[in-house]
Amino acid sequence: MSDTIGVIGATRGTGLEVMRQLIASGRPAVAVARNLEKARGLFGDKATLVYGDVTRPETLAEAIDPAWAGLVFTVDISGGIGGRGMFAGREAIRAVMYGGLVNTVEAAKKRGFTGRVVLLSTIGLSIDSTSMKILNWIKSGLRDHSLDKGEYLKRSGVEWTIVRAGILNKKASGEHTLLVTGEDQPLQMRYQIGRADLARLMLASVTHPAVRNREFSAFWGEAGHDSDEQLAAKLATAFGA
Repeated sequence: MSDTIGVIGATRGTGLEVMRQLIASGRPAVAVARNLEKARGLFGDKATLVYGDVTRPETLAEAIDPAWAGLVFTVDISGGIGGRGMFAGREAIRAVMYGGLVNTVEAAKKRGFTGRVVLLSTIGLSIDSTSMKILNWIKSGLRDHSLDKGEYLKRSGVEWTIVRAGILNKKASGEHTLLVTGEDQPLQMRYQIGRADLARLMLASVTHPAVRNREFSAFWGEAGHDSDEQLAAKLATAFGA
């Protein structure tokens, strides 16, 4: 197995932050992208770029390398920037949010992938809240799609980790410590996390033994900064290791 990490959803949002951190650290990274021109503009020759569309399984079978150490999946529905259509119909949204993960994992299994799939999810899926109801209306069926893809991944037979993120923002990383818990939390503004901090946590989850086949929530704590060692300890402690 190589040290390479593949990222699906690499050209925007959290996936883009994951790629930036991989490149900055010098780790080998592969961006699986529908728009290679956009990916080339973002990453140049600093990462490997391969074509892959989560709604077209045949492209994923060609894109995924079974030797990758991990596969980070951050694909979501966007409001036009990503060309998926935030206000699309329920089935169109499901085809990306749920079907996209299924297509990716099935392609990975077909290729003999033995690394870990790290899936980005959201807090509050199991807890009723006004915010979740609004989000579920904007992205029709988001709650069911997200719950279903998580359950699919758990039963898929691949090694996995699911990271339930707090409400995302673009604030600078390293200004807050991170709280990691196996418990779900309501989708409320008090549970926030920056994309860059979340990306760091997702990358740590690719190889950390304590979060193998585990699901956890992550959001900001008090002001401060976690070292790599402190972050690893928090992942272990979240499950009593």
